[in-house]
Amino acid sequence: MTEVDIRNVRLEKLEKLIEKGINPYPSSAKRTHIISEVIKDFAKLSKDKKEVTLVGRIMSERGHGKASFYDIKDGSGSIQLYIKQDKVGKENYDNLSLIDLGDFLQVSGLLFVTHKGEKTLEVSSYKLLAKSLLPLPTTWYGLKDIETRYRKRYLDFLLNEDVKEKMVIRSKVISEVRNYLQNAGFLEMQMPALEIDPTGAAARPFKTHYNAYDIDVYLRICIGELWQKRVIVGGFEKTFEIGRAFRNEGVDREHNPDFLMCEFYWAYADYNDLMDFTEKLISTVVKEVKGSYEIEYQGEKINFKPPYPRLSFKDLLKKKVNLDIDKYPTRELLAEELKIRKFKFKKSDSRGTLIDEYYKETIRPAIKDPIFLIDHPLEISPLAKKSEKDPRVVQRAQLVAIGAEITNGYSELNNPIDQQERFIEQVKLLKAGDEEAQRIDESYVEAMEYGMPPIAGQGVGMDRLIMIITDSATIRESIPFPFMKSKE
Repeated sequence: MTEVDIRNVRLEKLEKLIEKGINPYPSSAKRTHIISEVIKDFAKLSKDKKEVTLVGRIMSERGHGKASFYDIKDGSGSIQLYIKQDKVGKENYDNLSLIDLGDFLQVSGLLFVTHKGEKTLEVSSYKLLAKSLLPLPTTWYGLKDIETRYRKRYLDFLLNEDVKEKMVIRSKVISEVRNYLQNAGFLEMQMPALEIDPTGAAARPFKTHYNAYDIDVYLRICIGELWQKRVIVGGFEKTFEIGRAFRNEGVDREHNPDFLMCEFYWAYADYNDLMDFTEKLISTVVKEVKGSYEIEYQGEKINFKPPYPRLSFKDLLKKKVNLDIDKYPTRELLAEELKIRKFKFKKSDSRGTLIDEYYKETIRPAIKDPIFLIDHPLEISPLAKKSEKDPRVVQRAQLVAIGAEITNGYSELNNPIDQQERFIEQVKLLKAGDEEAQRIDESYVEAMEYGMPPIAGQGVGMDRLIMIITDSATIRESIPFPFMKSKE
């Protein structure tokens, strides 16, 4: 039978249930235990002959004349049901012919162990909670197809326990990060998701129109970086937000257009304090969730035990690819060298962007255990404070592991004159064709002019962190519903 045929048969069963006065979608359900509790306390519950009431979805059925076996599953586990005609009555037993795999039941009865040693509930009464119209796949062949898995993610969760477990771990990671920050004295705040000037990161924004004000606005590309720093101008010293950001860019192993981030800001701290704090945060989260600092990712052991090595952009390039960026002080000189190395780039790429992109292609994929990459080129860090040792670089640190950037933070620029000049340079890049260059936020510069204390700020790519902890090959595997384009 085709899926359409099966659906038509089930619609007929639905009508018969209604004719019999049975509500196929009642509004309430009751249970005394979840299934995992019954399994855990089975010996006592069965010995005491205590009636239990369970709810769940029918996952399998085996009929034997006047007795039938079913397996039902709730959010905690599964158990076998034994339903006999002489126990539930002939009419109720006959009505089981109108019940299908995928339907939800409420069942009551006593527990016993079959001669095969199977923990079982002998049902004395049952109630239909929801009638399914489409069949569950007997073998989820569709889930071998990645696109089908993502489009029907609910079936993925239902039929693949490992996928469901990743979502449980995801929730734990988010909770652990939040708890760690709150215990460290950070105040959770919620910043605007719609912005007139999308700043705070090098990214292409999503654009929309606000009808009430008849103006174009943008979805935020980071978690309120400039807003959180405004808050610190207002007297708060430690703030954070865990929320979604949006970037109108490509989808790959590490990127989804909407994604979960955590950003926190810390007055009177610098990027050295930030690295000390961040390695404790990340290592603690990994240890709490996985039980060890060492985890396995795609067949490789990754050790998150701190401290993490700290390597400068300059030293890393010199060590790994024999590129001394000090020998190429201008964009033109560096571009010529990269052409010789057959590295492709855009005409609009600045010197800093060339350095960053070359690192991403040649070095970052091979980084396995966590390291802090520090002291980035000034041109790609318009919101970071210059190094006091070398004004060509900034006090910035990225935590990198398994070839992916997990965190990005820096000593925040708090000089309004310097900030205005950097914004102007970004606008030049924007006009030259760099869609990821940042726009000027005049109101933010004005806030800085009222006085901004030294600040360290950190962005944590929560989806990437979760991807690693859940041993997911791509970021989409660790997201409940990754973005999918329309089938049409």
